[in-house]
Amino acid sequence: MNSKYNNLPEYVNVSAMAELLQLSRSRLYQLIDQGVLLKPVYLIANKRPVYTREMAMRNLQVKHNNLGINEKIVMFYSIRPKMKPAKAKRTTKQQTEQPVKFSNKHTDLIEALESLGLENITVEQIDSAIVKCFPGGTENVSEDEILREVFRYLKCLEL
Repeated sequence: MNSKYNNLPEYVNVSAMAELLQLSRSRLYQLIDQGVLLKPVYLIANKRPVYTREMAMRNLQVKHNNLGINEKIVMFYSIRPKMKPAKAKRTTKQQTEQPVKFSNKHTDLIEALESLGLENITVEQIDSAIVKCFPGGTENVSEDEILREVFRYLKCLEL
């Protein structure tokens, strides 16, 4: 087994056992009910379910070997990579009231366009797109509108 499991505490609660197995608590209880994993013991003092170090190691062996306590083969899926948290969205009121001011000559706009799939965008391309899409200027235009129109313009150039 991995060396990170050698330092297990004497008793492991159900949440910690699920975390060690990289399972949710509900999935842990499903596997316990199916006889794949050991059932926890209950402490007399507070009646909480816990695993002893040996029991926890045995459950970890089940996952490592894909062979349950009931001698049946069980497959565990690999963990999904955690997704990056989404950026907080601004309210529409804030977007329409504030005039657009991109710092460092369109840095924010370039990042937004790259996140939409456009690559290797230059400041010159953005400048020409803004002039073409907004001949009257962008003073009273929201960031979203500028992003949408510049994206459409640059996307049409790719085709």
